Amino acid sequence: MSPFIPELLKLVTLPSLRLTAALTVAAAALLAALDLPPLESIRYTQAGFVVLGVLSAASEHQGGDQFRTTLLAMPRRLPLFAAKVLALAACCVPLAALSALPDVSPFAVVYLTLTALFSAAVGGLIRHAEAAVVLLLAGYFVVGPLLPAPAAAYLPGSATVDPSHGTAATAVWTACALLLAAATFHRRDA
Repeated sequence: MSPFIPELLKLVTLPSLRLTAALTVAAAALLAALDLPPLESIRYTQAGFVVLGVLSAASEHQGGDQFRTTLLAMPRRLPLFAAKVLALAACCVPLAALSALPDVSPFAVVYLTLTALFSAAVGGLIRHAEAAVVLLLAGYFVVGPLLPAPAAAYLPGSATVDPSHGTAATAVWTACALLLAAATFHRRDA
């Protein structure tokens, strides 16, 4: 049996993820009502996708033996990891489309989904939701804006400044983080 459906069901039934998704959409609607420029609105909305990605990956490691139970049900780790990534992407695409309204653009949907996937990779590597959220939000909202523009353009949060280049930079960071997270997921003890 494919682990995609169980992972998708796990994501949509986690209360913390449902709350984060609802708050993210509500915040995006509020930002749209304030008539912020679309890129400025997405800049703040990405915080919800950071939290969503981290919680999706780190929630299994927060107390209890949920991760061990998952591995007992699906011992092949790489297909399980792929299912987790695909399930998160399947949840984030419609959420990103809702959050990017009224300016639904492929850039916004792709960028916000990549942000969640990158955050999930970091959350899976760190395994502690609070630490991963603090690290990522500091990178997106403190370090990136403080760096000179040429250096900041290569960080994952730079798509709100230059959409095409920033989305490409985010895609590269996401691919690298997911590869590292997959290798770690495959070898690390439960």
